[in-house]
Amino acid sequence: MDLVEVRFRAAGKTVFVQPGTTLLAAAEMATVEIMTGCTRGMCGTDAVRVTLDPADALEPPEDHEAGTLDRMGVPEGCRLACSARVRRGVVEVLGDALV
Repeated sequence: MDLVEVRFRAAGKTVFVQPGTTLLAAAEMATVEIMTGCTRGMCGTDAVRVTLDPADALEPPEDHEAGTLDRMGVPEGCRLACSARVRRGVVEVLGDALV
């Protein structure tokens, strides 16, 4: 099984994780702090901007995450760190979706 590279641009840190790992778990492994609230994909506290290589480097959002992102009105390319699971390739976390 190939590991997925997760980069945290602002912190200048990179971690390699198993497919299926959430961005929040990857951040914890890299000792990168991401503000969280409920950690169930409902509050939106941990919305982050991401770039993906390839485009399907993350699993598609589940209904609860998609609903929260829609309710928040965040732009495309944003996901909830507690819910977004890596799939393959490289995921770069650019920063907070609301900044």
